[in-house]
Amino acid sequence: MTSAPPARDSRMPGEELWPALTVSATKTELFAEDLYFRECWSDALDVIGASDGSGSAEAAATTAAELAPLGLLSFKCDGMAARRADRTLRYLADQGFSIIGSARIRHNRHSMRELWRYNWHVYTTDRLALMTLMHSVTDSLLLIVRDDRYDPAVPGSVRLADLKGSADPEARGPEHLRTVLDPPNKIINFVHVADEPADIVREVGIFLDRTERRALLTEVRQADATTATRRAFEEVARLEATFPSNDFDLDAALKRVGAATAPESLARIRSAVATGTRLTWDELCSLLDPAAPDVDTWDFVRIATEVLDADRPASADLLPPSSAAQWRAAATG
Repeated sequence: MTSAPPARDSRMPGEELWPALTVSATKTELFAEDLYFRECWSDALDVIGASDGSGSAEAAATTAAELAPLGLLSFKCDGMAARRADRTLRYLADQGFSIIGSARIRHNRHSMRELWRYNWHVYTTDRLALMTLMHSVTDSLLLIVRDDRYDPAVPGSVRLADLKGSADPEARGPEHLRTVLDPPNKIINFVHVADEPADIVREVGIFLDRTERRALLTEVRQADATTATRRAFEEVARLEATFPSNDFDLDAALKRVGAATAPESLARIRSAVATGTRLTWDELCSLLDPAAPDVDTWDFVRIATEVLDADRPASADLLPPSSAAQWRAAATG
């Protein structure tokens, strides 16, 4: 009598495999029950691990090993509008990362909150309203990259996350991607990067439905960097052709919205910017309607980042990012 194959929902990483996916015990516990991780891990077993449906230990080990050199980078809508994609692609190449997969993506209010579930707890409700607008304006692009300088002690995602640099300009150096991209402030920062291999799995599960993510995983398995890189540049060009660019210059934004704003409303906004006075989301929208046909969304966003109360007192990260140093310590421990 043959035994029945294990249920597909039981095909999760074993205890011995989680250290290849994250150095965080808290993340291990949370992701073991996470809907997005579970779905995408199951797909990765089939596509990357070449599982026969049983989710064998061998397929799981193969999947984890194939994920180790990989990183995930997605362009935020502001990065597309600011035309930072081409600069980012060239930075990745300079740092030894090859593009091996890409997919067009678009956030909604739910997906963005799931992606940053463990970070956005520090945001005020006014900033959440701004994020909802910022991250759903346009389609964007998700990249899977391979670290061609891969050190087995440090996953490619971790090296890429270290290279990304902090949103705070005072906490990053000239070598960091966000320095190269030159964002105007901490809120507008152009790109997102997955922290660890476990995050790649979860985030692909958030960004893409089953058919789309299995197609992306198939592209990753084939690892044709020449074709994938060409496709990524072509997709960037197609995306940028669908919406105008924005310079994210504050003074220019204030001048441009002047034609669509009552003089007294514009004066109040300018005063708030100059003096550091905080406006609520509702107050700002009553002065400058982001849905008005003559108001560029990104001009509104640029102004909003200067006048909204952005953060509330809270712990900095519910799931702090790991570092190369932590992974090296774990490898030698």
